[in-house]
Amino acid sequence: MRRSLLIASLFVLLPAAAEAQPRLMVGGGVTAPQGDVGDSADPGWHLAVGMNVGIPTLPVGIRADGRLHQLATSDAALRDNEYLTGAISLVFQLPGVGLEPYVLAGIGTYRYSGGPLSEPDKTVFSDTGYHGGFGVAMGQLGFGLFAEIRYVHIGTETGSNSMIPLTLGFRL
Repeated sequence: MRRSLLIASLFVLLPAAAEAQPRLMVGGGVTAPQGDVGDSADPGWHLAVGMNVGIPTLPVGIRADGRLHQLATSDAALRDNEYLTGAISLVFQLPGVGLEPYVLAGIGTYRYSGGPLSEPDKTVFSDTGYHGGFGVAMGQLGFGLFAEIRYVHIGTETGSNSMIPLTLGFRL
């Protein structure tokens, strides 16, 4: 019984997977630091590029993306904060007409550079973090726009860093 259910599932999912729609996403926006990093950094900017693969018959997709965040500091004894990130997310499409709302959650690796000018080697590290957020996309014929907001939390040995990036961009 289980075997026939598995085979039937494959016949349903394989055609859907063959119709998977990869979409390139390019954007940028504002990053608001929170928590420990928010004490020393000012709001900054970020650039993002990613690939979203959705299956038309299912409201779920997978997105892989990379981001570069720059957060300046007004303290002369500190270097500016920089995060280079790579993340993978599960994207849940919500029903919508014209606008396509979605919710996403995932995990990533975050390379941090910043901290005191006197200790340049001790303030570069990579840690794992998680994120969650929501967004909206529009446009169906190959080109579209999207806007999303995320909460990113990065656990470190000395505490935690978090930020809220707001991204606007294009999907191809």
